[in-house]
Amino acid sequence: MMDELVILLPTYNEEKGIRDVILSIKKVMPHAKIVLADSSDDNTPKIAKELGAEVLWTPPTGKGNAVKDAFQRIEAKKLIMLDGDGTYLPENLPAMEKLLDEYDVVLGSRLRGKMEKGAMPPLNHFTNIFTTTYANLLFGSNISDVMSGMIGFRYPVYKELEISAKGFELEVDMFSEIMKRKYKIAEMPIFFGKRYGTPKIVWMDAFKILFHLTKKALPLLLKGQRGVKVTKLGFEDIKPLLKQHQE
Repeated sequence: MMDELVILLPTYNEEKGIRDVILSIKKVMPHAKIVLADSSDDNTPKIAKELGAEVLWTPPTGKGNAVKDAFQRIEAKKLIMLDGDGTYLPENLPAMEKLLDEYDVVLGSRLRGKMEKGAMPPLNHFTNIFTTTYANLLFGSNISDVMSGMIGFRYPVYKELEISAKGFELEVDMFSEIMKRKYKIAEMPIFFGKRYGTPKIVWMDAFKILFHLTKKALPLLLKGQRGVKVTKLGFEDIKPLLKQHQE
């Protein structure tokens, strides 16, 4: 039986914050099924199961592999993925769910949204802008945050993506696949906060991300193909959706 909505949390040793993350999602989206794409060796899966979440465990071979496995195993009309470290606030979820009635894919933009002070260090901010600009040049697109970890899919889009990334190249890998397949896409601003625990991405991942973008774009460039333009929504556009949810 297909679920109406699944909230997918990629996790790796997030025991410090996973309880608060799950409880905050349940408060805002009580009707959603919460699923972890987990590779932890701490108490993350134990805590999640105690709170009623489903845990899809995979060996710790990278975020990309864990999410790819979860996409294959989940059956849901709508799927929203967000990192399980508490940075992507659940207040973003109702609007994204509503937008998936109209769009195949909804991207959450931190750079057009509202960020808690200190949530994104200056170097990370610069890297995000640089990588996004590069991605837009390669694909002829107009997004503002190619490395965002919050993205919503309508069935069967997440089943159709040919994910080849193993690690933190996952977000740009999914972006490349979305551009290639020319789905109907929207981008909405989101709230972004400080994470629980220690960041797991390292500076070497930036080079992997740029290389992965180039590799995925090259076949399209050689064929003279381009990506698709994204409908960019603002807070004024999603306020009515939040009001509908509250009613």
